[in-house]
Amino acid sequence: AIVVLALATVEAQTRRPINRQICQRQDERCLRNERRNGRNNDISEIFNQWCRGTNPRWRNISRCELTRATCRLTLENCATLSCENVRRALRE
Repeated sequence: AIVVLALATVEAQTRRPINRQICQRQDERCLRNERRNGRNNDISEIFNQWCRGTNPRWRNISRCELTRATCRLTLENCATLSCENVRRALRE
């Protein structure tokens, strides 16, 4: 079990630069289209409402910020989408 965990860790670290590039390209595309698609959408609004319900000091995030955080959490960190994890991912 330890060997499998070690191999998974090495593979994740090897893929991390590629995953970071994927997230950067996705973020650039989102920001390029923000004027046309809008700063927010239903998903970002619902996510902000949910986070504000658990943390009244929550700062609203845009559609592109949520997309950036989701990509980082999924591809780079293998972490769940939570208010705290999104906040951390946007600080990276």
